[in-house]
Order: sequence, then structure tokens, then C-alpha cells
Amino acid sequence: MKKIINAPENYVDEMLEGIYVAHPDLVTYVADDLRCLVTANKKEGKVGIATGGGSGHLPLFLGYVGRGMLDGCCVGDVFQSPSSEQMLAVTKAIDSGAGVLYIYGNYNGDIFNFNMAAEMAEFEEGIRVETVLGADDVASGPLPAEGEKSIRRGVAGIFFVYKCAGAAADRMMSLDDVKRVAEKATASVRTMGVALTPCIVPRVGHPGFSIGDDEMEIGMGIHGETGIRRGKLEPADQIVEEMMEKILADFDEIDGSRVAVLVNGLGATTLDEQYIVTRKIDSILKSRNITVKRYYVGEYATALEMAGVSISVLKLDEELESLLEEPAQTPFFHQGSVSEEGTVKMDVKKAAGTAAEGSAEEKNGEDVNSLVEFLKKVSEIMAEHKDYLIDLDSVVGDGDLGLTMSDGFAAAYKAVHGTGETDSGKLLYTAGKAMSIAVPSTMGTLMASGLMQAGKKLRGKTETGLAESVELFEGYAEGVMALGKAKVGDKTFLDGMVPAVEALKAAQAAGKDLNAAAKDAKEAAQKGFENTTSMIAVHGRAATRGEASRSLKDPGAAVAMLIMDAFEQSL
Repeated sequence: MKKIINAPENYVDEMLEGIYVAHPDLVTYVADDLRCLVTANKKEGKVGIATGGGSGHLPLFLGYVGRGMLDGCCVGDVFQSPSSEQMLAVTKAIDSGAGVLYIYGNYNGDIFNFNMAAEMAEFEEGIRVETVLGADDVASGPLPAEGEKSIRRGVAGIFFVYKCAGAAADRMMSLDDVKRVAEKATASVRTMGVALTPCIVPRVGHPGFSIGDDEMEIGMGIHGETGIRRGKLEPADQIVEEMMEKILADFDEIDGSRVAVLVNGLGATTLDEQYIVTRKIDSILKSRNITVKRYYVGEYATALEMAGVSISVLKLDEELESLLEEPAQTPFFHQGSVSEEGTVKMDVKKAAGTAAEGSAEEKNGEDVNSLVEFLKKVSEIMAEHKDYLIDLDSVVGDGDLGLTMSDGFAAAYKAVHGTGETDSGKLLYTAGKAMSIAVPSTMGTLMASGLMQAGKKLRGKTETGLAESVELFEGYAEGVMALGKAKVGDKTFLDGMVPAVEALKAAQAAGKDLNAAAKDAKEAAQKGFENTTSMIAVHGRAATRGEASRSLKDPGAAVAMLIMDAFEQSL
């Protein structure tokens, strides 16, 4: 790996420090958290618009906070979601009485955490929050039927949603109208990309996938998700023809329409190449009697140093065209001249008592509850198998699962070690809350939810016998199932954990002791993990592979297997 960085673990925060230094007139941060980025110029009485997502995509997400566009952004680690607590802090900071609209990509980790933040904002602060999901990637699934949830990924086309919704809010439209505009823009944009090279997550240190020097992949996602076709690298015109055919075919009616077009470099594609692509797009659109009102060419949504390009087409009506032309000024996007009338400088005083500071407090209590040893062992095993999980996840996801599980369970153990807590329920709930803050990605949030639900099951109990162990892991599975909306057979964590729970119950019925039951549960989880090779994934990024996902082992089920291994070893 060759990157101009310092320590990989400081990659995101040092990047943010640089942005605040370079653009103090446009952005600042709140809650004493660099990752809670907000506009430096709050417009009173206006609907606030917040977004968020993993780092590694500059200028997407945070680059569009400023005048005339977004008001706040929660910043996660590379390719990972920010936490619900960070989202709540941004929501509170940007609300000025007119409500807040969340606009973000259609990724489970973001959905889980933004939904939690919206509930907290309404319950704790009385802030009305509405949500619009960006889902513009035509390569990641078909258009959903009416009433169905879209499985399409949110990619570069979300820029158009930000621009139109931001302009609507700047015109002082109501929350309902700003949401309507955002939904209209979302329904009117289509995107497809092509990748030529992989990218390297700094903390992983090696590519998460490989593409041959003479190959390309049509439809690859911005985290390296599988596309629709891999083949030999073709001339630019042929690549554009294939992508535009699929993009235009996805609209009900497009010939004779007015559109805006975004040509987006994925991180390592020269402007020369992007303009070669633009030239061919223009030729194709003219042949279909489609009028382009505006081209946007450059880097708008990258994937670290991935080479490739994406094309987004926004079908316009009079309202969207008018909103698209409105001025905006952000650190990474400038259009026209923006009025400062009605804006006030944000209060950037640092809030005391952050979660990070609280976790650093010295704890001198004795670990008397056996579940502390269990969490310690899980933390050690996840660290030991970090590279194994990274390799598994690199095939179906973005390759960060090993880091997420290692960091997440380390934070869970650290939160309870030395506290002297005897209540198993409080202990597990505290561990889950710490994990949700430390690794708020899809899998991190699911694991945190499992720990917290297990905590509810064991509230008031101080011993962990076989009966309590059944409750613990049954609650863990319930927490994951409730949040992720998955079931056994969907090729997820549950396909490792649920067989383990059933094995514990069977051992209890047979009168076995806890050690024998734990061994049975570990073996059941391992068998469940191995059985995932016969399943088709229906959730997450692996689901975009369809039938091709059948032969792959599920990384989530591997996590369940490792948890049960840790449980047996901790006894």
C-alpha cells in the first residue's frame, strides 16, 4: 500500500482536520466531535438537511455541506457508517424549528443508525425528522414495484438529490415540500459505473478485490460491490454505449426529454478520460433527441483510489431544472453567488463529556461477572481472526469486517472491564452501547443490537449457567433479527447463531452441563457457517450477486461461529 498518510487509524480524523483548516468559512463541527460536520452559516427558520456515510468517497457526503445545499453530515470511518449518537448531535445542531430531512444512500448500516437517530431526535428533542434514500444504481437491482423497498445502491446520483433538495430548503419550503422534491429527484436519476482497478482501505492495507490489468467491471459499486459483467477492457465509446443503453432503458420515457448529466471520476481517473466519456454521452443523447441542460464533470463521489467512471442522468421537469440552477457554495462545489441574508454563524463551542472522554475514565472495580471474561475472549478471538474475516468479507462486501469486529468487541470489553458490575443485563447492555458507538457499520450495529437485547433478557441476573446462556444467545439472535429483518436461511449471522441456540436448548433438555452444551453450540455454529455455501444471499451487498452468492461462505455466520468458540473457551 502506498498512500500519503500517517497512522492508518488516524486517516479519517486527520483528513477532517485538514478540511476544517482549509474551509473555516463554510464548515465547522459540533459536540466536540470532528465527525459531526455542520455548516458554518446556519439559516434560521429553514428546513435542515443532513446526510452521512463512510469516508473514502470525497467529495461525497461531507463535501456538499454549505450554503444552498446540505446543513450537516455525520462522518464514518472508511466505508463504515457513522453512529446514531453522532447523527443525533448533527440533527440537533442544524434544526431551527422547521424540521430535518435525512438524505443518504441505501445501505443497511446507514439505515439502522439514521433510523435510531430519528427516533431519538423526536423522542428526546421533539424534532420532526423525515427520510429520503438515494437508490440510483441501476446495476444493483431492478426498480422496485410500488410499495416495495428498493435494493438499489445509492451512488453518485445522490448529488442531484442534494442539490435540488438543498435549493428547495433554501427557498424556505416546508419539510413536506423539501421531502417531495428530494423524492422526485431520487425517482428521476439513474446511475451506472465501470471500474478498472480496486481500492485499498487504509487500515486493511491491501486491495479488497482484484481486476486484471486488461479487465474492467461494468456496474461495480463504490465499495467494490460486484457489478453485472466483467470482461476485457474496451474502447471508451463501447463502454459508454453499454452503460448508456442500460441507464436510458431504465426510464419509462426519455426520448425528447431534458436532462442533466453527471460524469464522475471514481478517484484515479483523469479529467482527460472523463471528457472523452462526456463526448460520447453527448453524441448518444443527441441521437435520441434528448436535450442536456447542464453537464457536471469531475470527481463527485469517489471510491478512494479506484480507477473508473460513473454516469448519472437526471430527467428534468420545470421544478427540478429551476432548483438545479440555484446557487450553492460548499467546500467542493461552487455554483453562482449565494446570498448570506438570514444566516448566522454557528456556535462552535465544544460540548463537554463526550462518549470518548467518558470511556477513558479510570476504572478500578473487580471483574466478578463471568461475562466480562467472555467478552474479553471474544475480543481476543476477533483480533486473532481479523485477517480471516477481512478475506471472507472482501469477496462479498468491502473487506472491513475483520476491523469492525476486532474494534467493536474490543470497545465492548473495554466498556465493562474494571467496572465491578455484577448485573449481567447491565453489563451486556453497556457493552452493546459502546460497540454501537465504536463501529456503527451494518455489522457493528447488528452485533451491538444483539448484545443490548441479550442485556434486556438477563437484567437483574448475576450468574451465567446453562439456562442464562440460552437466554443470552437467544436474546442476541432476537436483537439481530429485529434490526436486520433477516431470518434463518437468508445467509446471514443468524445461520450460525440460531443453530447454536438450538444446540444449547437441546443440551439443556438432555441434562448436559454447561461445558458440554457450549461445545455442542460451537460445533452447531460451525456447521451452520459451512452450510451457508448452499444458500443465496438476500440481504446486504452479497444479495446483488444473486445465484452467484450460493457457493460463498457468509462472513456474518463466521462471526457467530467465532463468538461461540469464544464462549466455550471462556468457561
